[in-house]
Amino acid sequence: MRNILVVDDHPFFLHGFSQFLGGTNEFEVDTALSVDEAILKIDEAKPDLAMLDVTMHGGGGMKVLRHLRLRYPNVPAMFLTVHIDPEQTIEAMRLGIRGIALKDSDPDVIIEGINTVLAGGKWFETGVTERALQYSIERPGSAIRSDDLLSKREHEIVDLVCLGLRNRQIADRCNLTEGTVKIHVNSIFRKLGVTSRAELIVNRQGMRPNKQSAKQS
Repeated sequence: MRNILVVDDHPFFLHGFSQFLGGTNEFEVDTALSVDEAILKIDEAKPDLAMLDVTMHGGGGMKVLRHLRLRYPNVPAMFLTVHIDPEQTIEAMRLGIRGIALKDSDPDVIIEGINTVLAGGKWFETGVTERALQYSIERPGSAIRSDDLLSKREHEIVDLVCLGLRNRQIADRCNLTEGTVKIHVNSIFRKLGVTSRAELIVNRQGMRPNKQSAKQS
């Protein structure tokens, strides 16, 4: 049985939803009513999945997500919220969120999302991702910058990956060994919360272009 931590500062919803999950006989459910309580329980139990509300006091689900990313990157997180704006969606994806569901969704749809994330996949409400994509297209300068996540060398490698170069070609271009390039690529994937080159290329749309690398290309 998989352990799920549900974090929400609305007691009525938290009780009802945790009872619903527990009633499926698929999950063992623990709850937290605050960001601080959630972080404490994550440190103690390391759940199989953390389900977080975005708009809690004290930093909300984003603060818990950052804690997971720094301390327990292998513990998946999923947002369950009334609303999430496009900028928050983009930031959450960069921080490695595995799924986003809305509280007014059909309960069976939410269960589908949970099972997908627990199986190692990603699951996002279609409307949420569509709004985020539209936002990144219309206001690229407002997207969350990744300068604080990637080094100068990693920005350069991202640009070369997006040009379609493989690790050996990037190694030749940057005067590195292929093994070193692979280490950089894995670091980039981890920092940006992506799992493939295709995802990286999509993610790149919201990143600030690395002008120096672009000139070299």
